[in-house]
Amino acid sequence: MWFWVWALLIVGSLVGAFFLARSLWRSARGLLEELGEASQRFAESADRLQEAADRAREAASTQHPGPSLFDDVTIHYQRVNAQRAARTERKEARRARHVSTWQKWKQFNE
Repeated sequence: MWFWVWALLIVGSLVGAFFLARSLWRSARGLLEELGEASQRFAESADRLQEAADRAREAASTQHPGPSLFDDVTIHYQRVNAQRAARTERKEARRARHVSTWQKWKQFNE
């Protein structure tokens, strides 16, 4: 009688170990697939970052470094006057937009 009890316990533990091993195998296989996909996406993002860094490096090399103390003073005056004129134009355009908006509001409230 004890023989059958022990045989049943051993067979039951073997069946349980089989299902556990199968579950672990499926989980490991899914993990490896996800790791493969993650490595592909990481490689793609590394390529995009490298391209962006190259573009930024090219843009930095082509841009004017800005005014320096060794430039001619007239160049500085011209640059400042151009900036002041652009600022005045932006201010006038903004004021015109505000006036038109105020007029619309005034018409709406009447």
